[in-house]
Amino acid sequence: MSETQVAAINEANAGTATAVEPVKYTDEQKAGFKASIVAKFNNLVDVKEMRFSFKSDKETGFKRPTVLSAEGVVDILTNGDTRPKELELLLEALADVVNGQARAIVNDDENINQENFPLDKVSWAAIANMPKAERRGGGIAKETWEEFSADYLAVMPQATGKKIEQVGLAAKLLVGRFSQVKTQKPIIEKLVSQLGIYVNASPNAEQFTEVIEFLTKKAETLLNISEEEMLAAL
Repeated sequence: MSETQVAAINEANAGTATAVEPVKYTDEQKAGFKASIVAKFNNLVDVKEMRFSFKSDKETGFKRPTVLSAEGVVDILTNGDTRPKELELLLEALADVVNGQARAIVNDDENINQENFPLDKVSWAAIANMPKAERRGGGIAKETWEEFSADYLAVMPQATGKKIEQVGLAAKLLVGRFSQVKTQKPIIEKLVSQLGIYVNASPNAEQFTEVIEFLTKKAETLLNISEEEMLAAL
């Protein structure tokens, strides 16, 4: 093949080539890739995507911090003598789960006392086998529940035409995780309906996604439980 022919072929190929745009990633995606790479090189941690409501700019976003993996927990337990602070924090976290569930039981039932407290319901195995929606608030901070209640009270009178007293009662029952009406399915259904109105009416509803999802799942659990199962749980 002559040089003239080669030049002609190259010229033709150059004319038909399609430019490929480089892939552009957001800073959040880059941070996620970096966190994933770090975690893959360290089997003591896992990357978990978490949703946060940032008070500084009132926006909701995701971050991917690393948390202890099963191997990481074993590593701390094995080397607790040289890492006492980490072992202490790990044990505190375990105790907080049990303590939080115990407090939820006490707060949900006015008839609970020192004599009849159901210790079998706050063992680690018992808590682990509970549906997540039945655990205490799904790890939602007290301040978040309070902010949700305040927003609900601010939005719902206008959205529903109800009196502030009625809205206040609904907010109290929602923040109480339906504990006062857990056997009264018509009331739970009404509260879920009101929650739907709130989601559509409040500009801040997205900040309380965790609360809304928790309440929706908890209501679903209570509405689907049979009378026999409810009686057995009492």
